[in-house]
Amino acid sequence: MRVGRIEFVNCYPLYAHFEDELARRGVTADVVSGHPAALNQMLAAGEIDVALPSSIEFARHADDLVLLPRLSISALGAIDSIQLFAKVPIEQVRSIALTEKSASTVVLLKVLCSHWGITPTYAPRSGPLADALAGFDGLLLIGDEAVHILRAHVYPQHYDLGAVWREVTGLPMVYAVLAARRDFVAARPGDAAAVEAALIASKDRCAEEPEVTAAAAALQYDFSAAFLLDYFDRLKYGFGGDYRLGLEEFYRRAVAVGELSAAPDLAAAVETDARRSASAPEGTLP
Repeated sequence: MRVGRIEFVNCYPLYAHFEDELARRGVTADVVSGHPAALNQMLAAGEIDVALPSSIEFARHADDLVLLPRLSISALGAIDSIQLFAKVPIEQVRSIALTEKSASTVVLLKVLCSHWGITPTYAPRSGPLADALAGFDGLLLIGDEAVHILRAHVYPQHYDLGAVWREVTGLPMVYAVLAARRDFVAARPGDAAAVEAALIASKDRCAEEPEVTAAAAALQYDFSAAFLLDYFDRLKYGFGGDYRLGLEEFYRRAVAVGELSAAPDLAAAVETDARRSASAPEGTLP
């Protein structure tokens, strides 16, 4: 079994105890690390079996993927690591360099640009930060790099996309979901359920000792324990109620801006996998 691991610090609670929890369930896995876009491609190509794909990439490949319905990477507002940096106020932005590391964030940006009433040109970011500063009005960054640039105050303007989404819709933003290859779940439903349960158990163990978790993560990433304590508190990993409503709204708006041909039937996907995952313990998820 091949399981994708997002290498950003925002996923540390999910993976800190993952392999230990998987072993407790009598299951082993090859863990493949990478940034979200790379893991999206590997999951779509069948090179890994289970991962947390960007929510937009799940929608684009819903025919081949099954939603494991009790986990996501979400936020109820600002989380610092999803940022549009700009040299000018948002209404004056005419060009944006895009991160290559996240599909959902790029679509979220385009949805919000429609809300702002602007139609900038987009291009993949290439080269050093200085090139993006010189050549574009704005720069979309995610993950650890976004947090570092935010703290360095490089750009005069910045817009936390999660905060803007919350202001516009009143809903959480679901950046990634837990999904498995449909053929893998059909052949090995118990292993798929074990991965979901192990990720939830890892997250719950970290939540029980937030200070210890932040200190341990600070040893691996270039952030202070105090910053990570607050950061992990703002991240949400559940997938019920308003989270699903937020994802459905995101898909609706993605269709409206031409980034999806049609929204997947999320209710049907969750119902199908709920039956397959019935053997997994419930866990607790904020």
